[in-house]
Amino acid sequence: MLASVLSTNFRAGIYLLSGRAPVGHAGGMTQDLRIVELDVDDPTAVEAAFTVGNEAILADLPDLPPNCRAEHEVRVRLPMPGAERHIFLAWRGDEPVGLVQADLPVYDNLGKSFLDILVLKEHRRQGVGRALYRHAVDFGLARGRTSVMGFSVITDLGGAPIGSSAPFAAATGLENKLIDVRRRLDLSTADDAELDRLLAGSWPKAAGYSTVQWGNRPPEELLEDLALLDSSFLDEAPKGDLDFEAEKVDVDRLRRTYETRAHYGARAYETGVIHDASGRLVAWSALRVAKSVDWHAWQLVTLVDPAHRGHRLGMISKVVNLRTMRAQEPAVRIVDTFNAEVNTHMIAINEAMGFRAMDRWANWQASVA
Repeated sequence: MLASVLSTNFRAGIYLLSGRAPVGHAGGMTQDLRIVELDVDDPTAVEAAFTVGNEAILADLPDLPPNCRAEHEVRVRLPMPGAERHIFLAWRGDEPVGLVQADLPVYDNLGKSFLDILVLKEHRRQGVGRALYRHAVDFGLARGRTSVMGFSVITDLGGAPIGSSAPFAAATGLENKLIDVRRRLDLSTADDAELDRLLAGSWPKAAGYSTVQWGNRPPEELLEDLALLDSSFLDEAPKGDLDFEAEKVDVDRLRRTYETRAHYGARAYETGVIHDASGRLVAWSALRVAKSVDWHAWQLVTLVDPAHRGHRLGMISKVVNLRTMRAQEPAVRIVDTFNAEVNTHMIAINEAMGFRAMDRWANWQASVA
């Protein structure tokens, strides 16, 4: 999945493509490689998937939070609605060396696979990533998936390469269709007086609107409006050259999404804005804190109905939500978020709040038919 495209539905993670094989090295050291689908009833395999996922990401991005073990153990059995999830582990003897996670959408984008390929750093440049990619492509093709997509860090802000995903993409024919930038808010240096000023300057433009808040489960009466906002996300968010159709989110699908997420143990903080005259929910922002990583939060979706823009509702929902989260999560000191590089409006809000750019990420796509 793409963090920039799919974060509105809380299905995004950090998806890295890594492990480029040297030119002409599709075999060789991969001859002893065994690729098998994860057996969720095998504790050793489940632990291996957790270890590979954690270590491969943190090798390139040590400032990111580790994966939540509690969520991992539930999620391998209970993936989010909307996609079939298949995880394949690469083994050398009894040693796990990499994995590929393939998410196959079941409601829309039925010709696509979303791939997350992770290889332990000491096993890169040995053909492992290439073998996992080929395995996932063939698995998808057998199910009618003729396009693959992925998401990975490529450079720091100065243009210096991070990780091995860019050369891997070039070797496999993946193309970068949209640039995202990760921004970070350090709450230890956050300017609370500036946040006060931002709210004070925003509320006069939002006469006739009020906020509503919830945690892991929204009020039933808001689900219809939330589903409408959710469905509008891809029509509003920059997509660059990505070939990706908007998701069709209805109340039942959204309800099952929230119910599933509740099993993962994370704590959600969500703020909506109500248009008082109509009673409709017209803006929405969300933060998420993993069960076992209490120092970090992800800033996820922020959406405003186009008919209600110009009233600072995005700023209000984000700042109010941040303050609610901080009051209940005193250990959180870091908040990360992603925005398309061309999403100047949301970037302006984030930077006014104190978010600062960290690194650049690619949204990869290729036809494999």
